[in-house]
Amino acid sequence: MNEPCASPVSRALDSGDFHSDAEHSYTLPGPFYFDPEHYAQELQHIFQRTWQYVCHTSTLAIEGAYQVCDIGEQSVLVLHGQDGQLRAFHNVCQHRAHRLLEGCGQLRGAITCPYHAWRYDQAGGLLSARHSCEVAGFDPDRAHLSGVRLEVLCGLVFVNLDPGAVPLANQLAGLEAQLRSFSPAPEALYHSYSHTYALQANWKVSVENYSECYHCPGCHPSLSQQTLDLNSYRIDLHPGFHAHLSADQGEQQGYATNPDAPRTGEFGAWYIWPSLCIEVYPGGYMNLLHHVPLGPQRCEQRVQWFTQGPRPDPEEQAVIDFVAVVREEDLPLCESVQKGLHSQGYKGGRLMVDVPRSGFSEHAVHDIQRRVLAALAHHGARDA
Repeated sequence: MNEPCASPVSRALDSGDFHSDAEHSYTLPGPFYFDPEHYAQELQHIFQRTWQYVCHTSTLAIEGAYQVCDIGEQSVLVLHGQDGQLRAFHNVCQHRAHRLLEGCGQLRGAITCPYHAWRYDQAGGLLSARHSCEVAGFDPDRAHLSGVRLEVLCGLVFVNLDPGAVPLANQLAGLEAQLRSFSPAPEALYHSYSHTYALQANWKVSVENYSECYHCPGCHPSLSQQTLDLNSYRIDLHPGFHAHLSADQGEQQGYATNPDAPRTGEFGAWYIWPSLCIEVYPGGYMNLLHHVPLGPQRCEQRVQWFTQGPRPDPEEQAVIDFVAVVREEDLPLCESVQKGLHSQGYKGGRLMVDVPRSGFSEHAVHDIQRRVLAALAHHGARDA
């Protein structure tokens, strides 16, 4: 009898030294970052079963406003309905599977499929299907758009394709209070600037790079020497997120544009599993960094800034420009790592984790890798 095929998790772990204790662990093996089979498993068992960021509520502020969010091969339509409610649906016509909408915009009435013009109301019900009255036993109720779970946290809209997932508020218990201690009303901020960086690297390479400052002194001299106080910087792990907290010297450079904002001399950032980062800078304005997987060795870093007005003022723009330099310094680092992961000479490196969990410690990287393994192992066992 043939032995069953080993899963990507078991195959990779057989050749690695990943340890449940961060202080004694090595990194995940290279194939975790480029194997197509493993990437497909991550899309299915991580991204399609976790809360995914869609947009800020300001994008959906008016009746009929919509935003399409693609999660791997799945597509979700989020809509501000005529009754004022935000709803999410699978972005697919119930007739012959044509996508209903693309990008973002505003509906003036019904959702109309571009293929055969089936029309749906903004609550997902079928309004009309041409010639359906001539079809024996046609049931319009069966053609209702398939709903997707939606939650809003601090003005940020999330969806989850898993009907049985833990509610977002439970997963992120404690995060809202922390974020609002830096920016009391994030839902009232304006989406004032966006930029997308194309990255030839696996999404985990991008996220892990964000999750440690071991590389900061050598790779981000302006960040290390002028802005971020690395002596006070720390990363605290919570069940559904990481908190990056530090005193921030930016206020001394004139970066704090709102002197009434709390904690104007500090920097706060939060990583939400699996791929969203929220940052709040002196003055209370906010930056989102979304690491979006596009392939086994390709992702995007989608940056959105939210400021006090519809356009950044000069001081806010100075921070946006400064952070852009840091982002651009990280791109070649991530892409070089992606190439190196293919090397036959790479055996996996020891994670640099110290006991006090200082700002230079890689314990958050270990936690991300642990979460990846746990998600795939759990669902692999359940599907066996």
